[in-house]
Amino acid sequence: MQDSQQITPRILVTTDFSAESQRAFFHALAFAVCRKARLTLLHTGPESRSTVPWKNFPGVRETLAGWGLLPQDAPRNAVADTLNLCVAKMAMRDDDPRQGITDYLRRHPTDLLVMATEGRTGLARLFNPSVAETVCYRTKSHTLMLPKGGRGFVDAETGRAGIKRVLCVLDPDRDPRHALGFLKQWLPALGGPEMEILVLQNCDPEDAAGLALPQNDNLTWRQEIQSGELVATTVSAARKMEAELVVMTTHGPLGPMARMRGSHTDMVLRDLRVPLLSIPAL
Repeated sequence: MQDSQQITPRILVTTDFSAESQRAFFHALAFAVCRKARLTLLHTGPESRSTVPWKNFPGVRETLAGWGLLPQDAPRNAVADTLNLCVAKMAMRDDDPRQGITDYLRRHPTDLLVMATEGRTGLARLFNPSVAETVCYRTKSHTLMLPKGGRGFVDAETGRAGIKRVLCVLDPDRDPRHALGFLKQWLPALGGPEMEILVLQNCDPEDAAGLALPQNDNLTWRQEIQSGELVATTVSAARKMEAELVVMTTHGPLGPMARMRGSHTDMVLRDLRVPLLSIPAL
């Protein structure tokens, strides 16, 4: 769902208490601070709520104090009173995190979902598909996926986001206004005035649509048109510009053979190992 300037943005980050989900938490918290959002930390697992090991996860106030945004001895209410930030922790008992997270999001839609993801291939992918990708297409959520062992863009020690180069690959068969509008609102929270956003249309030049690119102060938007196989074109363009974030459109579920290869977003994640923001196809 889209947010507006009048409605508080909602961000959901999932955690299984792994190092990868800690990195996702730091990214979600940095977003939440910049957007003055409602941040929910969600754990889905077999434990009862009383035994969920939140103590094994970074504390919100402690993290914000480490980032220099709160005093070390700040009380609990300082998160809301000082930073205008609302944080909640939720736990759902479900042996299948795909189903548990999906059920939660269907009841509580979010403006941005942040998840760590582990790339799988072949039979492993067929029988145990990515949680992040499954939830993304089931719920049609705007999803920031952080690949295991890949690069992020938020410094865990300082909370600073330093993105300078973003590649946005548009689906020529979809209206681009939703994706561009979402990026116009959310990208300024990720970097400074040197950010460059390359909007890539992957199609024949004669089929390219005219785009009204957003106008953001201090951000540079430019457009290119290329033709070729989508994944190869995306990977090549991202490497050429040294993109620190790739934005792509997510389509529906795949058949068995396609699931073994992976979706376009999954293959791009595996090849580039950089964060990928998936925007649902509308």
